[in-house]
Amino acid sequence: MNKKYYGRVLTILMTMLYSRSMEFTSCKTYVKIEKNLAKGEEFGLLALEKEPDNAYIPYYIGRFIYRPQKKVREAGEMFVKALNMTDTRLEQSFRIGSGENQNFIKTVHEAIALYGTDWFNYGVEAEQKEENEKAIQYLEMASIFDPDLKASCYSTIALIYFNINNMELAFEYIDDAISTSNNEASKIEYKMIKILFLRNLKEIDAAFEIYNSLSKEKLSAAQEYNSFLLHMDNEDCLSAINIGEELFLGLEEDIKTPMNLLSEFAFNLAACFNHEADIKYNQIIEYMGQTDRHSDEITKHHIEACEFIKEFYSSAKDYFRLSLDYDENPNQTTKDYKRKMRANIRKIDDTIIPALMGL
Repeated sequence: MNKKYYGRVLTILMTMLYSRSMEFTSCKTYVKIEKNLAKGEEFGLLALEKEPDNAYIPYYIGRFIYRPQKKVREAGEMFVKALNMTDTRLEQSFRIGSGENQNFIKTVHEAIALYGTDWFNYGVEAEQKEENEKAIQYLEMASIFDPDLKASCYSTIALIYFNINNMELAFEYIDDAISTSNNEASKIEYKMIKILFLRNLKEIDAAFEIYNSLSKEKLSAAQEYNSFLLHMDNEDCLSAINIGEELFLGLEEDIKTPMNLLSEFAFNLAACFNHEADIKYNQIIEYMGQTDRHSDEITKHHIEACEFIKEFYSSAKDYFRLSLDYDENPNQTTKDYKRKMRANIRKIDDTIIPALMGL
């Protein structure tokens, strides 16, 4: 018997075991034997009309017709359709893993679950290309294919909505991610994302409430950075500095810390030192202009405060320098700030202190 003819007969006989329609038999013949995906799609869709409850048909169309053509949306829609039907056995089961970790995939729903990671990655890639609508669609599909990915998908969708300033949906999805996750470390990460959203809305008290509910022993140094940012956002720079300096050293010593995080952290620490120094500096300028308040005691206090101000400007200068060191593309603004700190120190030595001593 001719091998090609024998192959066709075998395909037809096998498909008859899993399908009642000749349309689906024709679909698979076109796909497997003729390699004609266009005709396979045509007959596959006809078969779906004939057998609307057969989950294997949309699975087959998605896997063997749309996937090879890189039709991600269409394949995903077919998988979702199959998942909404009663599960059915595959024509041929297959094994994943090996040894004690091996597992046999026997049904349509089990097979579709394996595509969750692929669709999650498609969603991330689309988001990176700023194709947000497509990204959200693929991530939603991934969450349906593999329920274990639901929290990861929802947190990523939440960040997409945050980036396009749709805060209502951002909070809705991050709350769903938090409630869905069964992993404590992931749940903490999702709560950190919610803290970011609250910081953006200047809802600092609500952000602190979430942060203070977390077990500090289970936070990474990068996550503890959020505490620094919350104090900074709350205009409590002294507390931010007290937390930040030691934390920054820990992150510097950790080889896994991204350079851009160190650059950002150093810049924010510098800004805090600069802010506190500016407050004291402005108090002295204000005092110098209020002649009715001048006294030896207050003047002495402000002269002593000049040393504090210089120390803080110096620390700001050092952290601006560190920010530049860790920045792969050094920012001109940061360079200007560093120069300004140096100039402020000279101004205190050359102008402010002599002026105070002359009062």
